[in-house]
Amino acid sequence: MEEKNARLRICSRMREPDGGLHEIKNARRGVFRGEDGGIALEYDDEQDGERAHILLTADARGAQMVRRGMTSARLRFVPGERIASAYVTPYGEIPVAVDTRGVRIERGEAGGTLLLDYDVYVGGEKTASTQLEVVWRL
Repeated sequence: MEEKNARLRICSRMREPDGGLHEIKNARRGVFRGEDGGIALEYDDEQDGERAHILLTADARGAQMVRRGMTSARLRFVPGERIASAYVTPYGEIPVAVDTRGVRIERGEAGGTLLLDYDVYVGGEKTASTQLEVVWRL
């Protein structure tokens, strides 16, 4: 397994049911690991004053995001499937489900791209259509 420091560019585009578009772009430093045909990206994130540790893993079957912080979650992304999970907050659990349209990994010598395309459901209602793009450079 190769492990290298990486520069990450993270872009999340969320289209709300009413058509509004919300985009978040960040640059982070993290760690890249290549594993048996898949990848793992690990980094610390901060949004709205809250810090979290993120682990993204992906291979030909799908992807998973583990978030640890004040709000924690384990979300699985399998194309064609809606998978239930929960956001765990200091105020209790919030039921969430992810309906994945696609997972794509492009890898090269000096980096690559992970693209997740999915819908988010909170409490059974669709709250956003999301594309998460993570570009890494070694």
